[in-house]
Amino acid sequence: MFMSAFIALGSNLCLEDFSSQGLLEEAIREIGKTNLQLQAISRFFKNPAFPIGSGPDFVNAAIKVRTHEDAQNAMDQLHAIEKKFGRSRGQRWGERTLDLDLIAFGEFIKPNKSVYLYWHDLKQENQIFEAPSDLILPHPRMHERAFVLIPLLDIAPSWIHPVL
Repeated sequence: MFMSAFIALGSNLCLEDFSSQGLLEEAIREIGKTNLQLQAISRFFKNPAFPIGSGPDFVNAAIKVRTHEDAQNAMDQLHAIEKKFGRSRGQRWGERTLDLDLIAFGEFIKPNKSVYLYWHDLKQENQIFEAPSDLILPHPRMHERAFVLIPLLDIAPSWIHPVL
């Protein structure tokens, strides 16, 4: 069975000859070589780093894909692409060459609604210290981040959040 998914992309560090936008374009090409079939690509947007002052401005975008993979396999493929483009996971909310976030996967709430709500309701001061070890879908903070919502609106204006 095929499933639609949305991926948020971001970059605020250059890599070799690639600008942040160039890295996103290359990442989209790499995603197109996987079992994640590209359906739509948003425009590219420049946004301040989150939280404010944590680094150079980001370039952000969103894509819609269609896949027969499960959500974890899709995320594993995205992590492999991040690594290929120099992503290191040292600092939460830090500078990065490439950030690929699986933000929604069909209507799935993963692993379940109560775990989703725990991460959704986590106070901001605790978010810097606590991070889920498992994939949470939809992304529990996407509704708070214009750098995700605006590109998503560009490609899926009628999408409805399965929890909110």
